[in-house]
Amino acid sequence: MTRRKKTRKTGPLAPSKQPKDKRPSEVSTKGKKKGKGLRPGQRHLERQKATATQSESSDEKDPRVGSRRKIELVMTPEQELQQLQNDERLQSLAERFEEGETLSAEEQRYLDEKSERYETLISKLGYELDDDWDDEEY
Repeated sequence: MTRRKKTRKTGPLAPSKQPKDKRPSEVSTKGKKKGKGLRPGQRHLERQKATATQSESSDEKDPRVGSRRKIELVMTPEQELQQLQNDERLQSLAERFEEGETLSAEEQRYLDEKSERYETLISKLGYELDDDWDDEEY
């Protein structure tokens, strides 16, 4: 059987098309589409309205939320020394080291770092260390 190329013709049984110039135009009857949602820039307008009402009042509030109390960011050497003396992890590591137990690399580093800081704070504050403390080497 030979192939037949498809055509766009409707054939004898289909209804005939009207000419283009006689068809009613759909575009002219529709009009403008009704939009959905809020207008663009609506969230910024609300903020501007809120600031406009606030500017009328004489007392302007700080927009930041939170406490205004000042916090001391740096510890004094006395406080840091007290914290090192109360450090339970440091005390347990020092006891284990004195007993001759081997410490992991991280534990040894922590012990060295804190004990060195302890020594510098003691010398800075003018306290004297026990003779036993100076003799030990890590």
